[in-house]
Amino acid sequence: MNPIFLYMIGLMRYIFFSFVCYFLYLLTYSGIILAEKIDLIESEDITIIAFGSCNDQSLSQSFWKNIQAYKPDVFLQIGDNVYAKNKNLISLNNAYKDLKNNIYYQNFSLNTEIIGIWDDHDYGKNDGGKNYKDKYESKNIFLNFFEINKNDERYFREGLYKEYILNDKNKYIQIIILDTRFFKSDFKATNKINTKGKERYIPDFSEDKTILGNKQWEWFEEQLKKKVDLRIIVSSFQVLPKDHGWEKWGNFPLEQRKLYSLINNTNHPYTLIISGDRHVGALYKKELSNNINIYELTSSSLNKPLKFKVEEQDSMQIGDLVVSENFGLISIDWAQSIISLQLKSPYSTKTNSLLRKDILFNN
Repeated sequence: MNPIFLYMIGLMRYIFFSFVCYFLYLLTYSGIILAEKIDLIESEDITIIAFGSCNDQSLSQSFWKNIQAYKPDVFLQIGDNVYAKNKNLISLNNAYKDLKNNIYYQNFSLNTEIIGIWDDHDYGKNDGGKNYKDKYESKNIFLNFFEINKNDERYFREGLYKEYILNDKNKYIQIIILDTRFFKSDFKATNKINTKGKERYIPDFSEDKTILGNKQWEWFEEQLKKKVDLRIIVSSFQVLPKDHGWEKWGNFPLEQRKLYSLINNTNHPYTLIISGDRHVGALYKKELSNNINIYELTSSSLNKPLKFKVEEQDSMQIGDLVVSENFGLISIDWAQSIISLQLKSPYSTKTNSLLRKDILFNN
C-alpha cells in the first residue's frame, strides 16, 4: 500500500484522537460547559420549586401524589433519596430499583421535572467522603437511576456537581448543585459523643481539609459570576448552622468562610440555599456585608422522622424546628416580587405550612 496513503491515515487518526482528548479536557477541567437549561411551561407569574430529602423507599411512597397536587415546576431530590438495607452496591442498586418501580414515584416523575444529587446513604457510606472505595460505581448507579444523558459531563469528570438554568418567561433561576460527598475530607470526630454541640464532630481548621475539592471550587466560582434573576445553591448537608455537632459546613470553618466570601463577592442581594440530611426542617439566615443575605431552608425527612425528641435552636435559625415529615416549597411570585419559603406536610394538601417566610426581592 502507498506509504503516503498510510501516513495520511495515521495522521487523520492522530488528529481525531487529539480532538477527542481535547474535548474531554474541556468537559473535565474548563468552565465553558453550558448549564443544562429547562424551559418551564408558561402559566401564571409564579414559579414553584419543591424539594425533599431522606426518603426510605421501603416505607409508604403515597406522599408523592400529595406533592404533585402543588404542581411544582421542578422537584429536587437532594440526598438520601434511598436507603440501602446493607452496606454494599447490590443493596444500593436494589433500593433504587424499588423506588423506580413504585407506582406513586412513577406517576410523579411522569408529570414533574426531577433533578437529583446524593447524600451519604445513597452515596453508599454513612457520613462518607472522598475515601469511600466504591464511589465511582455508586456514581454510575446514580446516573443510571436519574437517566442522565450519556453526553452529560458528569460521565467524563469526577463528582456529580451540576448547574441548571430554569427559564420562566425570560426570568432565569440558576440552580447550582454541589457535590458534598465525592471530594469531602473526613470530619474531625468528637471526643464527647452526644454532648450538645459536639454530638459527632467538632470544628477542624486544617487548611488541607475540603468539602468540594479544588476542581469543584473553581467551577463553583465561575458559576457565581453569571447574571441571573435568582440563585439557589443545593448542599446535601447544612451550610449556615453553627451550634450542632452533626454534619455541617461549619465543621470545616475555612471552607465555610470561603463559601461566604464567594457569595458576598457576587453582589447578588439574595442567595437561597437548600439542604437536607438532618431529619428535621428549619430556616436559617446569615447577613453578609454589602446588604447580601443568605437564606437556607432545610427540608428533612420525607418519610423517615427521628424516633427521639429533638430540642434545637441554632443562633442562625429563624422560627421553630420542624420535626415531623416535610418537604420544601419555594414559590416565586414575579409580579409581586415575593419569594415564599415553606415547609409543608407531604401527607396532606390541605394543611397550613409547617414553616413559612416571605421575602421581598428586587425583580
